[in-house]
Amino acid sequence: MPLNHCILHKLERSTPGGDISSQLSSEETNSSGPIFSLFEQLKHSFQRSAQKQFGHFDSSLEENPLPQWIKQQQQESISFISLSQNLVSDLSDKLDSSEDAFSAHILVALETVMEQQLLYVFWLEHSEALYIDSNLEVSTSSFINSKKMHYAIKCQLSEWLQEDSQKYLSMITSRGNKVLTDAFTKSIGFAVGVDVKSETKEFLNIVSEFAAALPEEQAKDYKEKIIDYCVERDSVGEPVVIKELSSQLNEAAPLEFSSFVSDKQETPLAAIHTDRSSLKRFIRFFGRDKDMSISFSSGRFGSDITFDEMSGRLTLNEIPKSLRQQLNKHNKPQAAASEQQEDE
Repeated sequence: MPLNHCILHKLERSTPGGDISSQLSSEETNSSGPIFSLFEQLKHSFQRSAQKQFGHFDSSLEENPLPQWIKQQQQESISFISLSQNLVSDLSDKLDSSEDAFSAHILVALETVMEQQLLYVFWLEHSEALYIDSNLEVSTSSFINSKKMHYAIKCQLSEWLQEDSQKYLSMITSRGNKVLTDAFTKSIGFAVGVDVKSETKEFLNIVSEFAAALPEEQAKDYKEKIIDYCVERDSVGEPVVIKELSSQLNEAAPLEFSSFVSDKQETPLAAIHTDRSSLKRFIRFFGRDKDMSISFSSGRFGSDITFDEMSGRLTLNEIPKSLRQQLNKHNKPQAAASEQQEDE
């Protein structure tokens, strides 16, 4: 997986409402050593993130120069350095409409994986940490937390340039700052192309329908295998390939599940991206408030656990051993106090 190109730039507004200063590098970074390690960490965090959106470049935007710059770079009419500088300068212009203070390094990288070219853009911020120096003094140090990703994109260039796809572009944005999020989204020209939650809901409904025709234990096993496969694919940033999943479920009848899914889908899809939170809710029920947290496997519902919709009462016919022990310990002092009061 060669890292073909890599470069770092910096954008900063030191005080709210102040001017944005930019530091644009005129040379690429050596793509080996620490920068490669950082890129791999960032890429891994991006792949594992459950916050990704999948889409494409918005052709309706009047000011969306990034796709043209990428095409020019691919045609070698501009350099990778120029592409990255143009991208960061445009991002600076978009951020100029806000007043928020920020300090970020922008890492732009071009990677080749199995003859497929991938363009990454990462927004990096430093965090502070304390350490003890050689003089036994406590000092402050800055570091890049690669697991805390605010803004990033991944563009599958081959898929974009060669296919009519609506999901070659994936993006992560921060929920904490709408102004910066809007500026980053506009600079990239991102448009949502896949309703991941809707696709996941349709898929899980089909899974439930398929499992309903199976014996109880087999249905439970099928559901667990399907969810495990989906979560594993999502954790590496890859879509669920229906035929591959089908063959893993039943080697003797490898097309049984995929044929069932294809017949039930409104628009048959060979692969889908899934929403991780929806997958978790499919196999577990959970909820919490400030005084209570409840979570249990959906396989227990209807047997050990029942719910009365009219009264809103949840009945647990079997509870974990550790919880039973805690309740027994809690009841003993209360029972002793009650007996003492009766004696008095």
